[in-house]
Amino acid sequence: MVRMKNKIDLCSLIPIGHIETKTSDKNLYMMATKRLTTNFDKENMTADSYVALPDKLHIPFRIDLTVKLDAPGLYLLLGRGHISFGTLHSDNRRLDDMIEPNYKPRFYHNHIPMNEFVDISILYASKAMQILINGEERFYSEKEKYMKAKTFKEYNDTGFTLKITGEKYTNIVVKSLLITEYNNQPEIKHNAENLPKPLIINEATGAEQKPTFDNCISLLPKVIQEEIKKTDNYLRSLKPMKFKRQIEKYGNKITYLASDYGFSYQIYPSNDMMNHSLSWYIITGSKPEFWHRKDDRMEMTLNKLIIDSPDLAEGLFSKLSECIGCCSQCIVKTPYEFNGKKKITCHGRMKFKMCLSDFDEVRTFINAVNELVSEDSSKVL
Repeated sequence: MVRMKNKIDLCSLIPIGHIETKTSDKNLYMMATKRLTTNFDKENMTADSYVALPDKLHIPFRIDLTVKLDAPGLYLLLGRGHISFGTLHSDNRRLDDMIEPNYKPRFYHNHIPMNEFVDISILYASKAMQILINGEERFYSEKEKYMKAKTFKEYNDTGFTLKITGEKYTNIVVKSLLITEYNNQPEIKHNAENLPKPLIINEATGAEQKPTFDNCISLLPKVIQEEIKKTDNYLRSLKPMKFKRQIEKYGNKITYLASDYGFSYQIYPSNDMMNHSLSWYIITGSKPEFWHRKDDRMEMTLNKLIIDSPDLAEGLFSKLSECIGCCSQCIVKTPYEFNGKKKITCHGRMKFKMCLSDFDEVRTFINAVNELVSEDSSKVL
């Protein structure tokens, strides 16, 4: 039945685009350094930074991957489709068909723990598809479009390239990759009644419970909870900038607003994962041609930080979320120039990971903004 069972030499994976890789202790370390298109919509779904398997795969085949992430999320790309792992509960396009994607919301229980190795297995056969995580069946289907696609033979004869990538600056460690191809249809053990339900809400808040600051973050790792609380105390005690905390009614977002300066910092808790961002927000209370920011100090703040902390300032500039052309009529993309470099950003937003160093950088950046505001206040007085 097995035509080929091949443990892949991880050094043979080909890096494409904005991806950093290295091998050490037989592991592959990889990280995308530019924002990816992960909305997977019809107009714009090309993820252009990844590592690729040099050989094509032919159905039926099985992928066995042992991998570790330090932050959301991981994407496997095959043909015109994809499968996501370890993404926030707001990810509503967790998989799509490899030949005839429909670019519509689709869920399965794709949760994986952060900072520990997990075993992922994906089986594509002509009559069934299955996803296992740490041996637990997470997805099973006998109705994937590729199975009855008129172009199936053409695509399969050509073969499918496996591509592996992740969110910008997510550290991915690949421990092993095994590819199995079959001559005949492989046997698939399917548990028809007990597939786990996908996580589509922040379950920390409870269905009937009004979200509070503490319960919104209660499922996050303790060290991350402490960093959020530390940042909360810092922001709410800051002067002359004054931050007001707002909690979204479903517990999916915690926002800190310094409305006098049009500045916001946002945390997106998602069970045991999260991300966060800051920006000078756009004021939209009029026609789009009059949308504006009250007091955008992004360039000014970076130029202040570069004097004493050039590496930090450069790193922060790289964390600005690139505009990737997801909408041809976009009116919120924002150009910034810093230290001789230019970048067109999405909403002018700077995005951060769920790690201790990123919380330090958030507080350092906001402290620099506050110092600029203080200097201006002193001049007025």
